[in-house]
Amino acid sequence: MKERLKFPTTDYKKFPQKYYFLSVANNIVSIANLNTTKKAILDYGCGQKIFSKLLKNQRIINYDIKPEYSECKSYENTNFDIVIFNHVLMYLYPKEIEELLDKIKKLNPNCELILSLGKQNFISKLAMILSLNFKAHKGTRSSYKEQTQIFLKKTKLIKKKMNIFAMTDIYYSKF
Repeated sequence: MKERLKFPTTDYKKFPQKYYFLSVANNIVSIANLNTTKKAILDYGCGQKIFSKLLKNQRIINYDIKPEYSECKSYENTNFDIVIFNHVLMYLYPKEIEELLDKIKKLNPNCELILSLGKQNFISKLAMILSLNFKAHKGTRSSYKEQTQIFLKKTKLIKKKMNIFAMTDIYYSKF
């Protein structure tokens, strides 16, 4: 567990990353109309709790492996209808992603899922260098391709939004 605590946390205030990551977060809100939903939202890997800030009138459950961000010790003891994975699955091994999705499905088979995936392509690597954010991909354990394959195998796609700044794709699915 201590190894996971070293993963980077997105800083939504730091220039120029804030423009990219706020755009991703706003696209997540848009793809699933989260600003009007009455459903409980689990922000898995919440970090600085951007969705609590963007969706002030919604019920957001913030969960993170870093205790200073998390509002609960375990997401398994909460009730949620939607799960957001915003640039977080890359820090899990493929087997861990599969197990996590299976666990969430067992907790709520009617759950909706929103996944943002950083492509970690040439453009994102160049942006990482230009922004002097050299730790951006530190700790990555699964590739974009692995994450996509697992997610699409385990869920049914509702909608997708491709190429936010040519660096991120967003998938909106259900089990």
